[in-house]
Amino acid sequence: MDDTDPPKGVRAGPVLIAVLFLADVLFWDLRPGLGFALWILAMGLAIALTVAKTADLKRWLKASAVLVLAVLPLLEVVQLSTVMVSLLGLMAFGVMITTNTWDMASLLRAIARLPGYGVVQTARDALAMRVSAPSKGGMRGLLYDWALPVGVGGVFVILLAAANPLVDHWMLAIAHLEPSFLPRIERMIFWGLLALAVWPLLRLTTMMPALMRAKPTRTGRFQSGFLNERSVRRALVVFNLIFLIQTTLDIGYLWGGVALPEGMTYAGYAHRGAYPLLATALLAGVFALLTQPYLGAGSGMRRLLYLWIAQNVALVISSILRLDLYVDVYGLTRLRVAAFVWMIVVALGLVLIIMQLARRQTVGWFFRRAFGVGLLAVYLCNLVNIDGHIARHNLADDRENDYYLCGLSEGAVPAIRAYEMRNGVKICGRYRPYLTQRDDWREWGYRNTRLHRSLATMEIEQ
Repeated sequence: MDDTDPPKGVRAGPVLIAVLFLADVLFWDLRPGLGFALWILAMGLAIALTVAKTADLKRWLKASAVLVLAVLPLLEVVQLSTVMVSLLGLMAFGVMITTNTWDMASLLRAIARLPGYGVVQTARDALAMRVSAPSKGGMRGLLYDWALPVGVGGVFVILLAAANPLVDHWMLAIAHLEPSFLPRIERMIFWGLLALAVWPLLRLTTMMPALMRAKPTRTGRFQSGFLNERSVRRALVVFNLIFLIQTTLDIGYLWGGVALPEGMTYAGYAHRGAYPLLATALLAGVFALLTQPYLGAGSGMRRLLYLWIAQNVALVISSILRLDLYVDVYGLTRLRVAAFVWMIVVALGLVLIIMQLARRQTVGWFFRRAFGVGLLAVYLCNLVNIDGHIARHNLADDRENDYYLCGLSEGAVPAIRAYEMRNGVKICGRYRPYLTQRDDWREWGYRNTRLHRSLATMEIEQ
């Protein structure tokens, strides 16, 4: 891959080689940890070297702050969600320093387009390499003449040596090379895949006009024969009455202490309602967004919509209480923690709809802030040892639940060990979670270090 229209900054080719080398040094064949976080920061520097336009200092500081905040969860623990947050922050950093536009909608649109447009840009750059054939003579001509036979021929030799032990033996005997001299095939695949993923980030200057191009504005609205001002008015009246019945029942049974019918427990009542009510609130939010163009000029329908959304917020709060009652009986799991977080996000999203209606903002205004709320929830969850909290909660009530607790990650180890030491029992057999020992600084993680410190403290206190 070569630059057909090189930017004013450093050419992308040499920078690509440098970041591949750093990736190989910092996290290849190692447990992901500090090395991967440092590589993400190095990628930010690599992008900065290749951009043609220089943003003002204020924008650079904001972009750098976004990148640092995105990398912080990696220092806690490297897992899928923290990797995704860091990559999103890296893309945001690149877009912010490559354009002088400071419009949130345009920036989000460019970030969302970047993966797809990056594939197209990589294909274009690869195809452009065959356009200009240099004349004979000179270093550049020599490189072009021998790059294909030597490069591809070398790949064939490595593959044949890996497939045929005789060829491998002859090569080593002739060259007197150690077996570890040739890179493993999986290492070469790692280089190749990483190069394909990184290359678009080094070509942001070329891609930015397409990334920032605004979509044609749509003046129309969602069309349906069932959606009109009359049907929306009747629907809001009916929905408010239905939800009022449900809200009244929840106030009586969950908040007021009214006795449930014979044979029904609070756990059963909570379990039956928690997830369906959450789905109801989500459907209500979609309806509230779709019907806004049909509210008319009067304020009566808006008040009905405000009342209905407020009832949905109360519905989500009762769902949280239902789930809390269910957890008290049956314990905590990852899915139930995710449900708690999701319910809070949905409740905040409904509040955002009320704010959007009150301020007469567009639906796009709502979606940008709803996306921010969801991203903030994911970000904060990455900084919390959820498995440790699950183990502590369940074991505090002597709810061992071996099959589930013993399948958790290393975050649950201190809680399980503390329970075993306190009660003199073993709740996990050989399938117990274990705490990894990370001696290489590139594998360091703050959560792993903190867990080791907790175990060491318990052993001393014993």
